[in-house]
Amino acid sequence: MNELALLLPPLAAGLLALASHVPLGRQVLRRGIVFIDLAIAQVAGLGVLAGQHLLHDAPGALLPVAAAVAALLGAALVAWLGRAWPERQEALIGLLYVGAASLAVLLVSADPHGAQKLHGLLSGDVLWASWPRLLPLALATAVFLLALAWRPALLASGWAFTAALRCWSA
Repeated sequence: MNELALLLPPLAAGLLALASHVPLGRQVLRRGIVFIDLAIAQVAGLGVLAGQHLLHDAPGALLPVAAAVAALLGAALVAWLGRAWPERQEALIGLLYVGAASLAVLLVSADPHGAQKLHGLLSGDVLWASWPRLLPLALATAVFLLALAWRPALLASGWAFTAALRCWSA
């Protein structure tokens, strides 16, 4: 029974990610710009690292907020770039991804534990999921699925939400 108790939080984390990412993944494939979710997720990761850097003694609950704010700002930037230069949208999204990744490396370069922070952010190790850390993800997933059932057109603007959900589960 003890082994089962250890496996239930990772199983729940996987099911929550599956419930939210399947409809969002379909939207990404429908739009044909596959790289956009990775770019927004990278910007959200940069938001987490910036939050850790700037808010040393802040409660851990603020880091997902930092990730969500960064993801929303990144999505707004992508939307603006897509309107300003639609023919170069894919290249600009790639530049956003590389720029956010480079800034993340620069941000942690002076930190003695920077490599561990970057590795922890990028690995997304689901095996160490716990019930308290899954609660925000479960709430965000429930809100998303209810909104999707109520207004399916909301999925068309779901780019930032994809990254925000990923960061809630990080």
